[in-house]
Amino acid sequence: MIRSAARSDAAEMAATAIAAWREGFRGLVPEHVDPERSWSARRIEERLERAGMEAGELLVAESGGVVRGLVLYGRSRDQGAPSDEGEVIALYVHPDKWRSGLGRGLVDGALEHLREAGFREAIVWTLAGSERNLAFYASLGFERDGGSQRRPSFGSPLEVRFRISL
Repeated sequence: MIRSAARSDAAEMAATAIAAWREGFRGLVPEHVDPERSWSARRIEERLERAGMEAGELLVAESGGVVRGLVLYGRSRDQGAPSDEGEVIALYVHPDKWRSGLGRGLVDGALEHLREAGFREAIVWTLAGSERNLAFYASLGFERDGGSQRRPSFGSPLEVRFRISL
């Protein structure tokens, strides 16, 4: 089940994001970059308090009554991005639910919300070294657009940008 996130989901969202980060980014993001810094239950609660397209909105995916996936989406954070460009900012699915359809459902939900909010395109940044992520976004219809970046706060791995028309 895909639905809007609630404050009561914060602990399960944090556990899911941290487990997905540790498994999915192993060997790609330096070990000193701590996922708990960004994805603690307290930080998630703060994000939910200021939710909106500017700060980002969150959807969760439940499996067996437990949150096992989340997606953060909103207005594109890229400098100079057009006002009708949205972004899938973060996607985390618990490793025990990888390849179960939760990630696809979350991204589809985020894209639908962006479309309904008037966005005409959406982007996503993903790690260039993650064949799993690259194949996943391509399977959803996203296409690489040549953009790349390195964020020091993320440990500076190479990220590539994908884009999809809404």
